[in-house]
Amino acid sequence: MDKDSRLIIEEGIAGGKSARRIAKEAGVSPSTVVREARSNRTVSERGSRQGANLSVRCVHRKDCTMSGTACPTCTGLLVLCRDCRTRSCIDHCREYERRMCPKTGTWPYVCPPSCSKKAYCGFPTCRYRAEEAQAAYEERLRSSRTGIDADEEELERIKAIVVPLVRQGHSFEAICIAHGDELGVCPRTLYSWQEKGILGTADIELPGKVRMRPRKRARPKGRPRIDRSGREYADFLSLPLADKVRAVQCDSVEGMQSNAHDILSMHLVARHFQLYLRKRHADAAATVAAIDRVEAAMGSCAAFEAAFGILLLDRGIEFDDFEGIERSMLEPGRRRCRVFWCDPQESNQKSECERNHEQLRRILPKRHADMDALSDADVALACSHVNSYPLAGMQDICPFGGLGELVPAAALARLGVVRLPSDEVVLKPSLLGHAYVK
Repeated sequence: MDKDSRLIIEEGIAGGKSARRIAKEAGVSPSTVVREARSNRTVSERGSRQGANLSVRCVHRKDCTMSGTACPTCTGLLVLCRDCRTRSCIDHCREYERRMCPKTGTWPYVCPPSCSKKAYCGFPTCRYRAEEAQAAYEERLRSSRTGIDADEEELERIKAIVVPLVRQGHSFEAICIAHGDELGVCPRTLYSWQEKGILGTADIELPGKVRMRPRKRARPKGRPRIDRSGREYADFLSLPLADKVRAVQCDSVEGMQSNAHDILSMHLVARHFQLYLRKRHADAAATVAAIDRVEAAMGSCAAFEAAFGILLLDRGIEFDDFEGIERSMLEPGRRRCRVFWCDPQESNQKSECERNHEQLRRILPKRHADMDALSDADVALACSHVNSYPLAGMQDICPFGGLGELVPAAALARLGVVRLPSDEVVLKPSLLGHAYVK
């Protein structure tokens, strides 16, 4: 089935047509249409508010008796996992099985557009989109072609021929010349299996291979390879819930293309507070220096760690020096925070930070803000106005009011950031008019 047929199915489902009628328009059998809608629909999990009991999403909830065993670090043996509201146990439980809506278990296998419970439904959202279905099909096609094209019995037969000859000093090329008809594979396949450890032979047993130099791959000039193991976004997701909710999302707010400076944005997601610091553009050392300023203002490594202990960054060059970012300047040898990176081209993984630049962009509009014309005091002034602005999502309290004792007012004052009366807040380019370029 091609994409055009999937477009017909998408339009037919949206129009409430039967599988038989859609099959007639697409020129396929009704069973093909049914299998396509069921196999390649998109199932999206609904969001949840903080503190919600997510165990209601599991089909085994009523019979579940687990206590302190679903989450790796859980010690709440007196509370059943199904009643826990402090951790997302379903992310770790091996017995978890998603409960699906009965209405999506039959044709057309998507959420009914006229469903009366749509506004407060807790079931996953099911939809069929031709583009998403085509992508799911292509991914399944690629994954089905990975691995090796041989069953266990055939693999053992090939190994019985190849391994003894390798131990005698034969190369894969020589083995294929002598036993090509028996093996049914080429030397390249044998090399591939050997690299995957399937044949059980070492590189040193292949004289030709040990003399081969590793293939050099081109890498961007001036930017060394970064070892992100243990700091990927998947590692961030595996953190305890208490650590994830206190994450600070960082980004760079750029001005005009010719500018040598930009603004480092540090967004305390749980507190809706945004801290802005001026720095050199695309300079990893400048980023470390800016974060050093914050630690110095906080007064101690412990205070910095309590507020900024988990940093979620994108993969920009300005965040390459993770060791410098994590290293305390006040207490050498101590780590002040932990750094994690979003996946490539996935800025949505720190969407809160991206969205909260909206207030700053009202003062420094994109492509009209000359960041080189700003001073540290100017950036601190913008930070003061943005965080003094009342937010509807915080019951009309400004971000300063949500900070509590996490970031003391004295620490912010050392950075030039102060709380302003709401009536004095200005979110217009006129606040920093000298940096506005028409």
